[in-house]
Amino acid sequence: MAAVSVMLTLMCCADNRRGGETESFHQPANAVYHWKTVFNPTTYEKEFMKKHDIRRLYLKFFDVGVDNLYDGKGVQPVPIATTIFRDSIKHLGDVEVVPVVFITVEALRLEQPMAERIVDRVEAMCWAHHIAFREIQLDCDWTRETKPLFFELCTEVRTLLRERHKGLSATIRLHQLRDTLPDIDYGVLMLYNTENLRNPDVRNSILSSNVVKEYMRHVEADKHLDFAYPTYEWTLWFKDRKFMGILRPGDDTNVDGTLRHETSDYHEIIEAKRALRPVLKDIGYPSSNIIYHLDSANLSKFTDHEISEIYRP
Repeated sequence: MAAVSVMLTLMCCADNRRGGETESFHQPANAVYHWKTVFNPTTYEKEFMKKHDIRRLYLKFFDVGVDNLYDGKGVQPVPIATTIFRDSIKHLGDVEVVPVVFITVEALRLEQPMAERIVDRVEAMCWAHHIAFREIQLDCDWTRETKPLFFELCTEVRTLLRERHKGLSATIRLHQLRDTLPDIDYGVLMLYNTENLRNPDVRNSILSSNVVKEYMRHVEADKHLDFAYPTYEWTLWFKDRKFMGILRPGDDTNVDGTLRHETSDYHEIIEAKRALRPVLKDIGYPSSNIIYHLDSANLSKFTDHEISEIYRP
């Protein structure tokens, strides 16, 4: 019995130590995503970050897609849509940068090794642009079919990062929250794209607090979660009830079909926060709120008070 007691004590200490390691590199902070292919923040965006005390920037580095490299090996996972740096990170001041890599399901299905290549490429980009990083984040819209492949990738990447004393996080969609979570230090729950944008009958696919409330009836989390809320808008084009695409500003004139303009409604964001926080409580340390994403055209449509309320714990 004494031996069992000692073993349980050691296990608890190990668990606490793992939690402490995560907390040591990931402290609560106001954060924002940067999801553009060119890093060149405007004066407004830099001032926005200062005004709202944003201490963490989740910066998309590149996607992992598929391509035939014509080297005799056939289709392989390759980096695409790599972000071009037109400005220096140091101009943002004391802001932590979290490199984010989007993994396409097509790349996963190839079942080819890519963990080491992802970590090496992130390190090379950080070295080239003088970025010190504590963690890498993987973003993937995995399903039950591709879950084993993504989970294996997370385990491999996390092993490599632990050797470097760094952490791994991943984005989590609402539908993924109903499943087990991958081998990560923490997750970021994406509170946007809550409904199918291709559905012509959906009122607003960006965020529906009612959808969030429904999910909260059937979920629980065994890992720490931060929460990302939308601040973007877009116009969707339908023709004969068929989804045709997302239109850029100015492209919505003389379009044959039906247009549905969607915005990130502030009141829906607050309702979503109220719905999830009683269910998804802090695990290990306080959760952070994140805005998606850093874009002056959209952020300028929110008042300072509204942004402060979004960031409020």
